Amino acid sequence: MMSINDNLFLGAFLGLIIPPIVVYLLAISVNQELFDYSSTYFENICLMGIGINAGVMWLVLNKLKKDKIGRGILIVNFAYVIAFITYFYI
Repeated sequence: MMSINDNLFLGAFLGLIIPPIVVYLLAISVNQELFDYSSTYFENICLMGIGINAGVMWLVLNKLKKDKIGRGILIVNFAYVIAFITYFYI
């Protein structure tokens, strides 16, 4: 069985790549006119990316018992939440 090193930078890397991948996959899966019609669609898929990142963090912390990886994902997730609030509400 392969062992995963418990590393804060690995968690930060995972936390950085998961939400943009989710947003990209959801953005290309719909008709592009939806972005013109509904201004909240992009906001909702960004929030879903942050939520999925939080779910991955929960799985890493509770199922894999990798605390440092979970901390790295958590730090990046806080940064994404601050960026989300700044971009959409300020």
